[in-house]
Amino acid sequence: MAMKFINSPLPATAALLAAVSLICILLLADIAAAEPGTAGFFVPRSAATACPGKKGLGKLIAAADIRVFQRGKACGQRFEVTCTGAGCKKGKKVVVQIVDTCTPSKKNPCQTLTLSKAAFNAIANPNAGVVSVNFNQ
Repeated sequence: MAMKFINSPLPATAALLAAVSLICILLLADIAAAEPGTAGFFVPRSAATACPGKKGLGKLIAAADIRVFQRGKACGQRFEVTCTGAGCKKGKKVVVQIVDTCTPSKKNPCQTLTLSKAAFNAIANPNAGVVSVNFNQ
């Protein structure tokens, strides 16, 4: 008796399953890349910045603490910031560009990111002052 082979959709199903698995892995990697931190806000007063040539970039800007700033490597980089705690506007995110660093002092302890007031207002109630955030590049 001769064997009869039936065209099976199994290879196409396996390829689809592999593609979906890869997308899930990439999405999880993106979530895992988010770092926790804190954010406050400032009102830019001068054009001076620790990032030469990075002034006038708009209203969605930020200063980074020394860990994130990495001696200027973060200059001009964009970070997506999501507010995660009390005082947050639920589900809101903002993309900011790093234009400066924060120099800590007794009067001004640095947050992980110090957002422009416009960026902070996009994700949190300004009366909150300092909020918990997740951020990634």
